[in-house]
Amino acid sequence: MKALLAFLLTVLIASAQSYKEFAKDMGYETNYNTALKKAKDENKGLMVVIITNNCPWCIRFEKTTLSDKTIDELIKGKYIPLIINKKEGEFPPYLNTPIVPTTYIIDPKDEKSDYERIGFMGKAEFLELFEELELE
Repeated sequence: MKALLAFLLTVLIASAQSYKEFAKDMGYETNYNTALKKAKDENKGLMVVIITNNCPWCIRFEKTTLSDKTIDELIKGKYIPLIINKKEGEFPPYLNTPIVPTTYIIDPKDEKSDYERIGFMGKAEFLELFEELELE
């Protein structure tokens, strides 16, 4: 029983850190205020992805869509990418969502959401999103 408990605790701790590892590997910010300042300084939008621990769709979104080289280049060309763990609660209330993953496109000048998408997006859907945003 103790071994099972220790294993489960290890898995929970590892999964809680996995988004930070993703952020570090991919060059995403994990702090809202830091990302907002960077977006203002670089005159870019802010792309916020809200996730939680142990969310299989969040992990899949990170590993299959956001990690794609083409998508990563598109994101970083126009936005400052920010990934936030909802359970840590270190973000403005207007980004609080009941469902994860959720992706927001924020205008850093007024901190208003220009776009919100709830749920997982595959590569094709994400590329379509970028086409839509370019037309607006």
